[in-house]
Amino acid sequence: MTITNKNDANKAAVLAALTEVRSALQNEADSPQRSHALQQCDRLALAIGQFHAEGLRFAAFTLLKMVQSPGTPFSDPVHVATRGLKHALETAGFPH
Repeated sequence: MTITNKNDANKAAVLAALTEVRSALQNEADSPQRSHALQQCDRLALAIGQFHAEGLRFAAFTLLKMVQSPGTPFSDPVHVATRGLKHALETAGFPH
């Protein structure tokens, strides 16, 4: 099924990128940072689903900062997936 509504297409692209981040995080060793990042993924998915701009901005900003800050314990696949999420957010025009 082709998505013809641009907002729905944008939402689908961001959710697909978020799925990649979750998948990469699931492959990380269990840690408090991993748990917090997965919780932020849940918050971001909820905000996207509700088209809640402020919640989306806050959850995206927090997740990106948690993963991309210097000294974080995450592996390259998580960093790559997170950069993909950031790109999807930018392409979709979603705040972050």
